[in-house]
Amino acid sequence: MADSNKIVGQTAMQYWSLMANRKENSPSTPEEDFESRQFGEGFPAGLPVFKKEVKPHLRNRRKVNSPSELQNLQDLVNFKASHGHWRIAKDLIGLVRRGHGNERDESYSDKLRSESRKGKSESSNFGLATFNGHKVVMYSMNWDFFAGSLGVVSGEAFQAASDLAISKKLPFISVYVSSGVRQHENFAGLTQMTRMVEALRHFKDKVEQPQIAVLLGNVWGGVSASAVPNADLIIATSGTNYGFAGPNVIEAYEGVSVPENSQSAEANLLDRNIDVVLPDVIELVNYIGELLTATTLPDKHHELNRETQPLIRNVTVPGQRRTFNFGAVGIQGPQFDREKHPTLLLPAPARVCDAVESSDALVEQYQDLMTDANRLDLEFIARYAFNDATAVYNYVQEGDFKRYPAIVGAFAKIGAQPFVIVGTQPSYQRLGDTIVKRPSNPAPEDFAFMERMLEMGERLHLPALFITDTLGAKPTLESERRGQSRAIARSILKGIDYSEPVITLVAGALGSGGGLATTPMADHVMMLEKAMAYVAEPRSAASILYKTANPTHDQIRMTLATMRSTAADQLSLGLIDEVIPEDPNPFVTVERIHVSILKAYAELSALSERKLRSRRQERIRGLRAFEIIQN
Repeated sequence: MADSNKIVGQTAMQYWSLMANRKENSPSTPEEDFESRQFGEGFPAGLPVFKKEVKPHLRNRRKVNSPSELQNLQDLVNFKASHGHWRIAKDLIGLVRRGHGNERDESYSDKLRSESRKGKSESSNFGLATFNGHKVVMYSMNWDFFAGSLGVVSGEAFQAASDLAISKKLPFISVYVSSGVRQHENFAGLTQMTRMVEALRHFKDKVEQPQIAVLLGNVWGGVSASAVPNADLIIATSGTNYGFAGPNVIEAYEGVSVPENSQSAEANLLDRNIDVVLPDVIELVNYIGELLTATTLPDKHHELNRETQPLIRNVTVPGQRRTFNFGAVGIQGPQFDREKHPTLLLPAPARVCDAVESSDALVEQYQDLMTDANRLDLEFIARYAFNDATAVYNYVQEGDFKRYPAIVGAFAKIGAQPFVIVGTQPSYQRLGDTIVKRPSNPAPEDFAFMERMLEMGERLHLPALFITDTLGAKPTLESERRGQSRAIARSILKGIDYSEPVITLVAGALGSGGGLATTPMADHVMMLEKAMAYVAEPRSAASILYKTANPTHDQIRMTLATMRSTAADQLSLGLIDEVIPEDPNPFVTVERIHVSILKAYAELSALSERKLRSRRQERIRGLRAFEIIQN
């Protein structure tokens, strides 16, 4: 039976033909017009799929009853409310809604009395809660009162919640459903946006704990443009809608109807405005609990050091290959399914082969980097080289195509020490009996996600692991218009300016500036033995070198053979610190990665921040490779 995880017997010429036709044969991408998206049935039912020929719609999309969902959530986390009875003492604005016909006029005080008959005095409350053993402060908005509108009392409750989280040094979870700023309070209501942003800034300045936004229904207007984007992470349950201007406002301005569900949580996930979408509040509680576990710092005596032995289980079986499950259509994740193994393994030392590769072998090696699904990716490394790993992304299942975001993130531990992990993630496609890897091409919104992950990791004092496997940034006009160059430059700066130890692993291809943006040349840089780095993807490099849009196979082969792109080349040039030998069994390779990360972190963590930065600066200043002489 054909090996389903690797292209077997494919010649280099066939590979270049496959690459040339890839765009034509591949499904559409998230950056294409929303009109190209179909929403089909799956898990959960009716979640996004990409098909060009069908206009967007959601079949059997989950309906959210926000007040009921909030009550279920508060019950699950044993929520204990604090100061829940604040209310407006006097209407100072005087906005009146004129009645029609026999209907009487309605003042703000009248409206508040009407809403209070539902059993609540305002749209927000806060208090203590527990997510799978982790105590937190939780702030909640309720659609049952004034459609969750943001007013002065909501701002007061948010400020008090932030202050409570600061005083108790607890994570801050904020749950949002909101129709926007309350019209009856005019500018006073609008200024609560500033108040919420300042409360979050103050919390982040004082507390080294996560601040997580949860969207539990419709979230429009002021809250969407103040508190939510300033959270460390944004999580939504399926059925949520999210945006600044709602469909009616957009339609009134543009004069055209808004495509149905174009502001759904699922659509926002694809555009990277939301980080994770979960099916329901049960999954939400479990996920946040796992996330808090994965980011909890260890006691001092649990810190890793040079004497620490490898801390992962032996997951190797002779001849073992990766497996890929193509499940129900729809948005999946972000759970890691992890097998339990009873023994520890110390991988045997292995040596890197020093033999000079022939040009044909290099082409074959590059071909495998691009298409071999058995190679390691970020998800596999986070799952098997760490414990307590929690993904901060979903993937989209499209029949025989498993599509990941171009840049993904995770929080995971080695022993008790948490790490933030960010990097490029390939997607996978089944072609008959073969599974093919599709390289990642990040766009500006992907680099923005990486920045936010690093901001959270830095504030929580977590070391960072960067993993790279990409041909380069997404080369589209739309990406250029949205600031691709600025995004790459900011990402490079963010990586080398990170205040905690930075470990970098090139797992596959490192192509162009887009690849360098996820490859900080900071504290310790590693490459897998068969990884490659190049200023431009070899076909593009050959087209530049030979001044032709369609370089021949021989031109590509010669370019690749003479550009010194292998891991061994980078080590000999002094541009990286370590080459990790690869084994035909990917589980053996991931155990070697684990040992290298552990060893590098133990050395770097012993340095003070001043020494770490000084060492990093000298390392970067020395990235020359070429000898320089002065005339």
